[in-house]
Amino acid sequence: MDQMLGILIVAVLGVVCLAALFLVMGVLFPAAVERTRRSADTAPGRSFLLGLVNFIFVVAIGLGLGALVRSLGLAFLGVIVVLLAVALILALTFGLAGMVEVVGGRLTPDRGRVRKTGWGTVALALGCLTPYVGWFALFPFVALTGIGAFVLGWYSGRGQAPASAEA
Repeated sequence: MDQMLGILIVAVLGVVCLAALFLVMGVLFPAAVERTRRSADTAPGRSFLLGLVNFIFVVAIGLGLGALVRSLGLAFLGVIVVLLAVALILALTFGLAGMVEVVGGRLTPDRGRVRKTGWGTVALALGCLTPYVGWFALFPFVALTGIGAFVLGWYSGRGQAPASAEA
C-alpha cells in the first residue's frame, strides 16, 4: 500500500511539474510555442508525418555516428551525437508545449492561459498514462505531432508576428 501511495504522489507531482514547465515555456518563448500550437492545430496530419520523418532521420544519424565512435574510436563524433539528442529533446519539449496548448484550448476555450495550459497538461498526462493505448499509441502520436509541428512552425512562421496570447 505504501508503494501505491508513493507512485500516486510521484504522478501528481510529475503532472504539476509538467504544467509549470509548459507555463514557463509559454511565458519565456511565446512566439515559438504559438507557432508550434498553430501548426499542430491547423495541420496535424502533416505535423505527424514531418515529426515521424525527422525522428527517424535524427535517430538513424545518431545510431550511425554512435557505431562509428565505437568501431573507429572517433570520440569527437560523440559530441555530435549528444548535440543531436539535445536538439531532439528541445524539439520534443517545444512540441509538447504546443500540443498542451492545443488540447487546453479545445477543452477550455473561454479560460485564461494558466487554466488552458493546466487542463491541457492534466488531460494529456493522464491520457498518456493509460496502459497500452496511452503508452504505445497516444504518447507517440502526440510526441511525433509535436516534433513535426515545432519544425513546421519553425520554418513557416519565422517572419510573422505571433497572435496575441490571452493572459
